[in-house]
Amino acid sequence: MSIPLNTLRPNSISINNLVEARLWIDSFPRPLGFSPYAWSSTKRIALEVWKSFFTGQKFNRTLNFMHPTFYSMIRTPEGFPILKEKSIRGLC
Repeated sequence: MSIPLNTLRPNSISINNLVEARLWIDSFPRPLGFSPYAWSSTKRIALEVWKSFFTGQKFNRTLNFMHPTFYSMIRTPEGFPILKEKSIRGLC
């Protein structure tokens, strides 16, 4: 299953490339109870979502409900979701 990108883009977002996306993702602290491996995997998936956003391609993985912080990672700092949230199983 692929998840479509949110095509309603604001006039400008503060993340413009993968380097900035990685900095954004790395700014979130690891939640209590998450192992370093699980957190690393969560951040890697979030970066994959950003890669698909910048290339304009649908995200070609299934996203089941993950930790709420993950969904903040795949939003812009302005709060704009980069994937259509209604397409994410368990979120809506």
